[in-house]
Amino acid sequence: MSATIFFEGGGNIEATQSKCREGLSQYCAKLKPKGSRLRIVAAGGREQTFDKFKRAAGNSRADEKVALLVDSEGPVTSRTSIQHLHEQDGWDFAGLPNCEAFLMVQTMEAWFLADRKALAGFYDGGFLPKALPGSATNVEIIRKADVEPALKKATKGTNTKGEYHKIDHGSALLALIDPTKVGDGSPHAAKFHQFLRSL
Repeated sequence: MSATIFFEGGGNIEATQSKCREGLSQYCAKLKPKGSRLRIVAAGGREQTFDKFKRAAGNSRADEKVALLVDSEGPVTSRTSIQHLHEQDGWDFAGLPNCEAFLMVQTMEAWFLADRKALAGFYDGGFLPKALPGSATNVEIIRKADVEPALKKATKGTNTKGEYHKIDHGSALLALIDPTKVGDGSPHAAKFHQFLRSL
């Protein structure tokens, strides 16, 4: 069984897409079985990511899984990720029997808040952990609007990295954080981890 994950991020430039792809690849490598075939596509913006995912899922083979990984953009109250994305974004998953959809709730950066030790280690000196909102064991309830500003505040005075930057720092942090802590802090991340372990 092979799998392809279409991941929201990286913008429209190959160099930044490559950074995002590498970051998520390293994260997933900690979870997927050795020898399983996994391709990561950093597909750019949200709508662009869904369009690429839908085309690939519609043309997929029976022995191929195609998955979507995007921000939830807010709290999730729907029963499934697909239902949430249909209700929020109007996305149509009809005719895509081999597909899976997973959410980063409420945004990718919430995963970083689940591993605050890795965050502090990445920003070596000057990091302000008290600036981070919520609890590491329940990151999904932290509002999306609060996450990135809090990261910037916590990192503004760091010695070498400086203020949090989504492309430059986000990809490196994805590679660094501990999936166990992320899964403990985010039930939706735990579902994504189950998918990776099943490959």
